Amino acid sequence: MWHTQPMSSVSGPRVKYQVGDRPTWQRGSAIVPWLLLASAMGTACTPPLAPAFGSGLAHVAASGAAGRDERAMFERLNRDRVANGRARLEWDPRLSDVARHHSADMRDHRFFEHESPRTGSVDNRLDAAAYPFLTARENLSEAPDVEQSEDGLLESPHHHENIMAEDITHVGIGIVEGGVRDPRNITVTQVFAQPVKAETPERALGGLLRRLDAERAASRRPPARRDARLMQLAAQQLAELDQMGSPQSVEQASRAIVAALDGRQAGSALLSVQLVPSSGKVAFPDVLLGAPTCSVGVAVRAVKAKQGRPALQVLLLVEQTNPKR
Repeated sequence: MWHTQPMSSVSGPRVKYQVGDRPTWQRGSAIVPWLLLASAMGTACTPPLAPAFGSGLAHVAASGAAGRDERAMFERLNRDRVANGRARLEWDPRLSDVARHHSADMRDHRFFEHESPRTGSVDNRLDAAAYPFLTARENLSEAPDVEQSEDGLLESPHHHENIMAEDITHVGIGIVEGGVRDPRNITVTQVFAQPVKAETPERALGGLLRRLDAERAASRRPPARRDARLMQLAAQQLAELDQMGSPQSVEQASRAIVAALDGRQAGSALLSVQLVPSSGKVAFPDVLLGAPTCSVGVAVRAVKAKQGRPALQVLLLVEQTNPKR
């Protein structure tokens, strides 16, 4: 028998938590196997606990039996994904460390939730472990064995959604002997993620310009002209911004750019400042993609976002050329 709690959403679509009542099973004097499930998904959140990025998460070693169970569940999980037309996930020992820490925390402190009084949410734990991510999801289970755990997760819509998600590429599984409710069970945490690929500002800039050309070509537009003056202005003003791109600092940059461009024979100009985990998340303004002709200046630098997460700050300066009369 298994029990799953209803899922409720907090912080919009970014993170989902399960909270609810706990089951009590009784069938005469017989032992009744039971399974408890919980799932969470998210990309970023503002949790009650906010550890600094890389602040550290204590390592919990896997016993020989638990380590074998982790790999067995990993293989089973990937078989389930392939059977449903999904790509295999890559095993990530860093995610396993995070997952195992939470399994041990729940077992040792007698709770079964995604939110820990000691480590916060899965996003918190990934931050503490210095694991930058684009997407993170988490499933929790307590069951007699790996097969019953995975069977129960697949039968629950929200857990099935996490296992079959297409916005993840890596998984880590952390298993400890002993359950929260029954010491004969195992406690299982599955952590799914799409990690951020490390990129230098120079590499990110090159990738951005290539993607811009490709997206304009897809709309049958010529490449945006790399204007030397705009590129210089973008770099200068990016250096003056605060790292979070506050409205005040963006407004100051806007005024400086307007003054610098005064007198140029051009059309309208647009300034866009974005704070992103990777260059692939930069959104190009419509005018940059749709204008028949335009000039562009782009600058990128590495900064620290909330909780000290590594991020890229990007400044896009677009000048739409007036058509010749």
